[in-house]
Amino acid sequence: MIDAVQFALSYPFAIPERSYLFEDGSVAARPPTPADRHGRTALLAVGSNQSPAQLARKYAGVSGAASRIPAERAMLRDFDVVYAAHLARYGSLPAALQSSPGTRIAIFVLWLDPAQLARMHETEASYSFDRLDGLDLILDGGDRLAEACCYAPRAGCANFGGRCAALAEIAAEGRRFPAPDQRAAQARLRDRLAPGCAVEAFVAAHIADSTLRRARALALAADALPLAYPRTTIDPLCR
Repeated sequence: MIDAVQFALSYPFAIPERSYLFEDGSVAARPPTPADRHGRTALLAVGSNQSPAQLARKYAGVSGAASRIPAERAMLRDFDVVYAAHLARYGSLPAALQSSPGTRIAIFVLWLDPAQLARMHETEASYSFDRLDGLDLILDGGDRLAEACCYAPRAGCANFGGRCAALAEIAAEGRRFPAPDQRAAQARLRDRLAPGCAVEAFVAAHIADSTLRRARALALAADALPLAYPRTTIDPLCR
């Protein structure tokens, strides 16, 4: 169980510092080009979906051209990446996009074809699938996007003393929210739900016990903070 716990505490996993092309379970030799975007949906990857290791887990068994995903690093203005008000099945406190005027964050845009998007939906059961318009989003190559899709947590954002908390692991400028790392965020949750328990034991418990994990998620949802940005929901329940 300790390996599973350390995995949960390593969220959002290793994130590259530049754009990459994912193919056959790893980063391909060549970088993505604008031509790679053709016929694909632009998806904002704000948490672990930025990581090639997470994409390898989600697209295990998919190979060749069907596995090819252009991942372009970008800067997004007036948003931050904060903790969502639910727990991932593998034990992490996952990410959500939240309005944050004046903040600029480094994120990735994944360009997914219909089959890849359908598979991604299967892994995002706690989120709705939304379209965001009027974005100030600049890709590494200089192209700008005003519209992209994103997964939004249906329960909202985790409440840390009346405020959202940003992920320390996500690079940002002009950050307004406190920014604990995953271990510190889990410790705050532990203090609320299981005082006195070691962080590792706390995480191990909600990995091992799905009933407990759901109960803790309900507690998070009870005082969750709402998403404070306009969006159009395309699919309210990813399937």
